[in-house]
Amino acid sequence: MRIECLGHDSRIFGRNAMAIYEFDPSADFSLFESDYRKRYDPFYVSCKIPLERVMDVHLLEHHGFNLIECQIRSAIKLRKIYDVSPFPYDFEQVTREEDLADVLVIAGTTFVHDRFSIDSGLPPGVSGARYREYVRHSLHAPDEAVCRLIERTTGHTVAFKTHRYVSADEVLFLLGGVHPDFKNVGIGLINEYFEFNFLIRKGIRRGVTHISAANYPVFNLEIGNLGFRVLGTFAVMRKLYPNMTEPAGSPAAP
Repeated sequence: MRIECLGHDSRIFGRNAMAIYEFDPSADFSLFESDYRKRYDPFYVSCKIPLERVMDVHLLEHHGFNLIECQIRSAIKLRKIYDVSPFPYDFEQVTREEDLADVLVIAGTTFVHDRFSIDSGLPPGVSGARYREYVRHSLHAPDEAVCRLIERTTGHTVAFKTHRYVSADEVLFLLGGVHPDFKNVGIGLINEYFEFNFLIRKGIRRGVTHISAANYPVFNLEIGNLGFRVLGTFAVMRKLYPNMTEPAGSPAAP
């Protein structure tokens, strides 16, 4: 069992955000928790537990963690080039900061189903700030990419996707979003078609993603329509901590 600091989230919260990996129910969690609190004084700690390990979920609940999201891990084999000629859009990789502004607007406003948007224990605006930070990171990371879908006649960015190259023929799909003015008109599916074509032409043959089970539109799009195959489901648990220097009873806030 180990714990790691999440750099981007920590910057957004203004205090350490941590994630627990390789959860071990046989370990003394009280001792483990006491140690990481002394070392890091975290505000936010999360842990993903496979849903079939329900007793581990109960153990974390016993230690004050709450369920915040059910997450689905799924994958797709990229084989088919889609005919996108009927659609009045272009799809391109963003390589310059000046082209990122429209993408950041979408990233800061489009997500409403994620665990950071629905968490009443977090300050307003955290979710949008968090996703803008991750998109900026993808622009500069050598193994990641930001792409945008552009309306050809106006030059407006109507959607975006980010992904990470994990091998010569596989990617991890990261973020994707549609401008609020273009939701519910099929742009999400078109955006997927363009990204798949973009990746196949680069030799990518498989993509993996994680989505919230509460995100019904993406759930139906990727699993119901595009043929993503479910690999696993997870209970995402989280706990918020007051600052250790604050007196007892002080609110847990970054």
